[in-house]
Amino acid sequence: MSEIKLFIMKKSFTIIALLISVCIYAQNHVTRTLSWDGVQRQYLEYVPTIYNPENPAPVIFCLHGLGDNMTNFSGVGFDNVADQKGWIVITPQALDATVPIVGNIGAAWNSGAAAEFPYIGYTIVNEGVDDSGFLMAVLDSLENHYNINTDSVFFMGFSLGGFMTNRMAIEHGDRINGVVSVSGTIGTEMIAITPVTNVNTMHIHGTADATIAYADAGLDTGMGVYSIGLGAEQTTDFWRNFNVCNVDPIITNFPDTHADGKTFERYLYEGGNNESRSALIKVYEGDHEWYYLPQNDIDYTTEIFKFLTNTMDFPSGLCNNMFISDFNIYPNPADNVITVKVENFIDCELVVMDITGKILLKSELSNQETNFDISAFSEGMYIVRINENGKSYESKLIITR
Repeated sequence: MSEIKLFIMKKSFTIIALLISVCIYAQNHVTRTLSWDGVQRQYLEYVPTIYNPENPAPVIFCLHGLGDNMTNFSGVGFDNVADQKGWIVITPQALDATVPIVGNIGAAWNSGAAAEFPYIGYTIVNEGVDDSGFLMAVLDSLENHYNINTDSVFFMGFSLGGFMTNRMAIEHGDRINGVVSVSGTIGTEMIAITPVTNVNTMHIHGTADATIAYADAGLDTGMGVYSIGLGAEQTTDFWRNFNVCNVDPIITNFPDTHADGKTFERYLYEGGNNESRSALIKVYEGDHEWYYLPQNDIDYTTEIFKFLTNTMDFPSGLCNNMFISDFNIYPNPADNVITVKVENFIDCELVVMDITGKILLKSELSNQETNFDISAFSEGMYIVRINENGKSYESKLIITR
């Protein structure tokens, strides 16, 4: 009988740093040990040299995939965020799991990923391990030893770590403000559980993922493909529905500037309860990998940071494959007045936002060409959005004087 081929992170990550104008020297990771549920558990703690105990610091937990380890996954790039933004980064270690007949499958989170497998029966990976409690105990310890910004507690994870990230959001959203899962969805055991509260969530998944299938989280065991959770779009819908976000997304196509055979498209659902939002980055022809600059069109670590801090940009210029002639803003750059021209539709809404997403101007458009006074706006970059018939189109506006 073939062994179950489970998802393992196969390579170390080389992540380009977020751009910043100052150079800050970082310190090393420190291995911490915490006794939980009768077991000595470990995690890596990274506190940047710019940490100031007088200022509350955001914290992010980074959860590795099956068969990986905390040392390898600590290279995913959030140390750079820590050095630049003063975040504390925690990279915990999962315990090894044993599956009947198969044996040891490596370090694995009890994430709720489960399925009925031939010969083995219904299996929940590492079912007896209280990883959820362990991770919250680490957060408790951090709050006891550091000045933690409890409004900025984040989780992210890859593969099985992504499944675990969703479990943490469902069970502990009252203490977690935002999560991002990459190539790992919501496990079978978690589907019927109602989250404790609204959480900002983003999922990233490749349509050609041969390890965790985009459509249904199907795991190829060598004896067949078995779904161990929700698909990528089902996971997004789970959170969009629970958060009661807008049904129609803001769709952003990232510029296809690298010859990597992949394109990246983001669906952003805003307007949820308690100002929550949900998002999906769909990676066409993407596999079970972590994509980053300069090899790819986007950098996962950077996009995760932008989502969690609500500082996303809209680099595509236009969305939904609309022709540039259909939606024009001129002059651009502008100083005091802009003209918005929409040739193919009327009775739509115009919204102008700053780069943080704050709405500065909202107006109904009933003519194909309308002038707007922007003299009160400061110099800088803005996003102009047209909402029409359940779809959104965006373009950048530069104001210079």
